[in-house]
Amino acid sequence: MKILITGINGQVGHALMQQLNDHELIGLTRQDCDLTNPDQIRWVIDQHQPDLIINPAAYTKVDQAEDEHELAFLINRDAPRVMAEKAREYDIPFVHFSTDYVFDGKKKGAYKEDDPTNPLGVYGASKSAGEEAIQNVGGKFYIFRTSWVYSDRGHNFYQTINRLAQEKTTFNIVSDQFGVPTSAYFIANQLADTINRLSSDNVGIYHLVPNDSCSWFDFAYAILKKNQPKFILNNLNPINTSEYPTKALRPMNSILNNGKFKKTFMVEFDGWQNELLNI
Repeated sequence: MKILITGINGQVGHALMQQLNDHELIGLTRQDCDLTNPDQIRWVIDQHQPDLIINPAAYTKVDQAEDEHELAFLINRDAPRVMAEKAREYDIPFVHFSTDYVFDGKKKGAYKEDDPTNPLGVYGASKSAGEEAIQNVGGKFYIFRTSWVYSDRGHNFYQTINRLAQEKTTFNIVSDQFGVPTSAYFIANQLADTINRLSSDNVGIYHLVPNDSCSWFDFAYAILKKNQPKFILNNLNPINTSEYPTKALRPMNSILNNGKFKKTFMVEFDGWQNELLNI
């Protein structure tokens, strides 16, 4: 299968290039395809004529997005719309990744795919608009919402915690926001197992996260326990969100229910803790 993958220098794009290497891969960097340029997106897809388009590329700077509204929407709404249109034109599947930040975090319990979205900031709003644009285009689309994505490369919470443990003897982590840490390799592995089962009968939105959930503090503790044996775990301090103000609001609860994905594609998942051990 010829697969076109955007954003291959990012966490998920890089993992997909590794995991799907038994296919013919067309990996695109920002230099290969500027996602703020719809005509270039169309041209690249026409040039390669893939059998499948996967779009892990995104504008992900949550706080900076508050000042870069137009850029966030160009990349997170308009670019996916163009890809969806080309995928429909060629009658091929289009896989797009979205986020837990489309929700406001006020629900008690895990979010399901059909729960109403209500993003708190520009980043979440741009991703929600991207989902809506893709659905309006139609075709064989798959929107995989994921959360708290990390890997051993790039800029992410996992890398930040490891760096802080090298630089500081004590630091604070928010303990009242809850979600599901999701390894980029987990995402790539699941996609590798399911792309041959994508069909017109199972299009739609899915939550792609491991089992179980935790707070940012719990996640940091697990990272330190795994990777930083010299760090004194009692020196990791839990704090409330109010003690760590950020430009953009974050959902307090962004736990995603993964039952639909598991049932549709007939798979079982490990908990996030086991996925962390694989990094």
